[in-house]
Amino acid sequence: MKRILIMLTFMFAINTAQSQSKDKIETATIKTEIFCDHCDKCGSCGGNIYNKIKSNKGIKSVNIDSETNSIIVKYNTEQVTIAEIEKAISEAGYKANDLQASADGYEKLDNCCKKKKDTQ
Repeated sequence: MKRILIMLTFMFAINTAQSQSKDKIETATIKTEIFCDHCDKCGSCGGNIYNKIKSNKGIKSVNIDSETNSIIVKYNTEQVTIAEIEKAISEAGYKANDLQASADGYEKLDNCCKKKKDTQ
């Protein structure tokens, strides 16, 4: 009986250690350029960003902060990389750190989300 109890305790400890090492969750703040004040609330603008980023496995949460021009992403480093997240943001039509917005993604944005041209 004592051996069984020791064995079960040992197995539980190993299982707990393995499950902790699997989930390597980090938070990244990605600089972007947001030209409207409602992307975080809009289904068209923000929804596009959320959907593109969340199409990657390992994404835990996405928050758009239009005041600081940043997208905060909580993700599992074992399943997705920063480069993949940046690419998804670019494909949604937005700059992601040093990666420019894809032309195709940018053209699909609503007019309110596009950079205002100088009218001089």
